[in-house]
Amino acid sequence: MGVDQAGHDEASVDATLFTEWPGAATTRPPSGAHELQDLPAQRPVTLVGSVLAGHHPGRRDEAELTLFKSTGHAALDVAAAHVAHTVAEAGGWGTRIGM
Repeated sequence: MGVDQAGHDEASVDATLFTEWPGAATTRPPSGAHELQDLPAQRPVTLVGSVLAGHHPGRRDEAELTLFKSTGHAALDVAAAHVAHTVAEAGGWGTRIGM
């Protein structure tokens, strides 16, 4: 996710939002995420840990758009990508493309 000016960010699209900690949306930057500030009260932000723990279903169907906003270190992004890739590969999901 990124933002270049007010109203120009991925959080404004109709997607299920996930973060790694509640403060990403409720704490002002620099610790909170710029992109998640001033979200409408009815716009839920789900903790990715609650999905991993089985308390939230995560993506409900193949048409659902999801966004994960990390406010941590890049190592957390790499770890999350590794988990997503491992699960997708084990499930035979995705499309391999040449680069």
